[in-house]
Amino acid sequence: MEELPSTAIGLKTSDGIILGSERRLSYGGYVLSREAKKIAKIGEFGIAGAGIYGDLQSLTRIMNVEIKYYELSNNRKISVKAAAKLLSTLLYQYKVMPFISEIIFGGIDENGPQLFIMDPVGSLIEDDYAAVGSGARTAIGVLESSYSKNISINQGIELAEKAIRASIERDITSGDGIDILAIDKNGFKEKFLNQ
Repeated sequence: MEELPSTAIGLKTSDGIILGSERRLSYGGYVLSREAKKIAKIGEFGIAGAGIYGDLQSLTRIMNVEIKYYELSNNRKISVKAAAKLLSTLLYQYKVMPFISEIIFGGIDENGPQLFIMDPVGSLIEDDYAAVGSGARTAIGVLESSYSKNISINQGIELAEKAIRASIERDITSGDGIDILAIDKNGFKEKFLNQ
């Protein structure tokens, strides 16, 4: 499979989850937009991804509805792992005509921070950090060299910025600013950085 344009990263900190992505939307050699936000909140969780932008938007809308339906039907909050499995199942259901996207999904619940990575057909992998998209090779090198399990939220935000900046330097389909979403027990913190 060809690399999906864009760069998105995720990492688990001692007290939360960090998701990051750049804003360039490009297909082939053409830049369609410099304002494409590839990170979204889904209920109490976050999603970041690389690939077809419309597919990422559709998955976000579908998951918002599915999570609300689950919580209303079961009269309780959905766990991070259950929400990740729900997204994985949704992706697998479309395996014949898949959503062309690589997904990083995370959140925090009574079991602590959790981060999951999924491919277009729903393979579900839990990990401490990940990078997806065409800039992933560069970003993962930065994450591997500086990551530790006891990293704080603020240190995680700095590491996410550093990893995405490195991928922007080396990947032509990545650029035009950085979005960061931090999730901890107090909720969401969003940040945008110009290049």
